[in-house]
Amino acid sequence: MKRIAVICERDRAYGRSLCLGIAGAAAREKDWSLEFVDDMSIVKSTWLAGFDGVIARVSDDDIAKDLKTTGLPVVDVYTSRSRPGFGSIDGDQPGIGRLAAEFLVSRRYGSFAYCGYDGIGYSDVRRDSFVAALAEKGFPCKVFHTSKDASDEFKTLLMRKESVRLGRDSCKLSSWLQALPPQTAVFCCHDVRAWQVLALCRTAGIAVPKRLAVLGVDNDELVCSFTSPTLSSIDNSAFRIGEAAVGLLSRMLRAPKCSKGPKHIVVGPRGVCERGSTALCSPDAEWVADIMEYIARNVERGVRVDEVVAYAKRPAAAVERGVKSVTGNTVQYHILWTRLETAKKLLLFSRKPVAEISRLSGFASPQYFSRFFKAKIGVSPEAFRGQGT
Repeated sequence: MKRIAVICERDRAYGRSLCLGIAGAAAREKDWSLEFVDDMSIVKSTWLAGFDGVIARVSDDDIAKDLKTTGLPVVDVYTSRSRPGFGSIDGDQPGIGRLAAEFLVSRRYGSFAYCGYDGIGYSDVRRDSFVAALAEKGFPCKVFHTSKDASDEFKTLLMRKESVRLGRDSCKLSSWLQALPPQTAVFCCHDVRAWQVLALCRTAGIAVPKRLAVLGVDNDELVCSFTSPTLSSIDNSAFRIGEAAVGLLSRMLRAPKCSKGPKHIVVGPRGVCERGSTALCSPDAEWVADIMEYIARNVERGVRVDEVVAYAKRPAAAVERGVKSVTGNTVQYHILWTRLETAKKLLLFSRKPVAEISRLSGFASPQYFSRFFKAKIGVSPEAFRGQGT
C-alpha cells in the first residue's frame, strides 16, 4: 500500500469537499492509504518518513520548505503561487472573477465593489479579473484595500484556526460599506469574507439586498445558511479539485522523473448558487421584486404570464414595462429564464433524475425539456451535468 499524507483544513465546507474528492478518487487507486497530517506538526522531514506522497494546501513558505526536504512527490491544492518541484491543482481564479461579474451585471445592479484581502494570491486574482470583466462592460468597480496586518491575520484566523469572526479591519470595512451607493453589488473573495460583510451591514443598518447585494465564493452551505439574508455563492468545484489532485499525484508516483502530462491543472467553477443576498430588488419598482419571487416560487407548476399579471394587480402593459425596466426582458422571457436557471442549479447541485428536474422546473415533459435545454444551452441536460462533476 502507498501511504499518502493529506494536509488540509477540514472544518470548513471547502476543505471537507476537497477531502471527499480526494477520498473518492483515491478509492479507485486500489493501493492507496490516506492519512491526515496536521500542517502545524510538520517541523522536520523525518515526521513524514514512511509516506509515499503528499496532497497539501501549501499555505506558506515554511510548509513548502518542510515538504521540499522530504523528497516526496507533492501536489499543492492551495497554489497561492507556483512552487518549483510541486505539482499543483488550482481553481480557475480568473474564471471565478469573470463569472461573478457576468452574474451580477445580469442582475442589473447599479454599481459594483470588491472586498477581499490584499496580498492573498487567489483573492488578488479574483479581484483583478472581476474588475477587468466589469471594465469590459463599461462599469467601474470600487475595491476595499486591506493592510498587511489584516491579511496576515486572515492567514492565522482562517487558514490555521478556521475562525470566521470579525478581524481587526472591521471598523474600516464598515465605514467603506456605508459609503457605497445604493444598489451596489459587493463581490467577496470567499464566503467567510462575505459573512463578515453581512454581519457589518446588519450592525450598521444597511439593508441587504435592498441597498447592497453580496456574493461569496465556496458555496459553504453552513456559512451561507447562517447569514441573514442567506448568502449567494459561487461553487468553485472543490470536489473536482480533490479528484484532480489524486490523478496528478498518481501520475507523479508512477513516473517521478518523467514529465508526462501537465504538472499544473486548472479546474473551472460549477456556477452560482443564488440565495437571498442577491435577490433582485429595485428602489424604483419594488413590486417587480415580488413578481420575480412569485415566478420562482411557482416555477414548478408552470406559472403563466396571465397569472403573473393577476398577482401584480396591475395592467398587463404596466407589468411588462416594469419587468423590462428591471430585467431587460419580457415577463415570458423571464419565466423561461427562471425555468432554465432552476434546471441548471438542480443539475449541478442535486442528484435528482433529469425527468424529475424537468417537472421541478415547470416543463411540460422531459422530452420537451431536453430539446429546449439543448437549444438554449447548447448541450443536453445530461452533458451539462457531466461538465460540472
